[in-house]
Amino acid sequence: MKSDRYVGRMSVLRLSILTFPETTRTWTARALEHDLSTTARSVDCALDGLVKIVRAQAAYDRRHGREPLSAFAAAPLSYWDAFDDANRRNRPVEFDWHGDEGLFCIVAATATSHPAEARRARLAALSA
Repeated sequence: MKSDRYVGRMSVLRLSILTFPETTRTWTARALEHDLSTTARSVDCALDGLVKIVRAQAAYDRRHGREPLSAFAAAPLSYWDAFDDANRRNRPVEFDWHGDEGLFCIVAATATSHPAEARRARLAALSA
């Protein structure tokens, strides 16, 4: 039986998004609270694509009586660490999006390298 708990109810969905170079020609945007990601040819396109996916999934979840994005667990810790590091180095971009799917409060930070590379570098420094 479908629950009406979230149908017709607007809530605030907070998202931390990390953008980083995937290759020399592509960028990835990854949501941290709910592990979703997109890859595109620019930071802006990757971020735009991720926001569109989040909006579509949130609308789908609401139509089916579920909490938005509840099917997606949080991203791995290495991405959170990269997000925190990127916030310390640069001012994050903050924006709100209000649509039929609800209110989204988004904080986006850009890392200079892929989080896996940063993790490998930290491990190499520890073993040296």
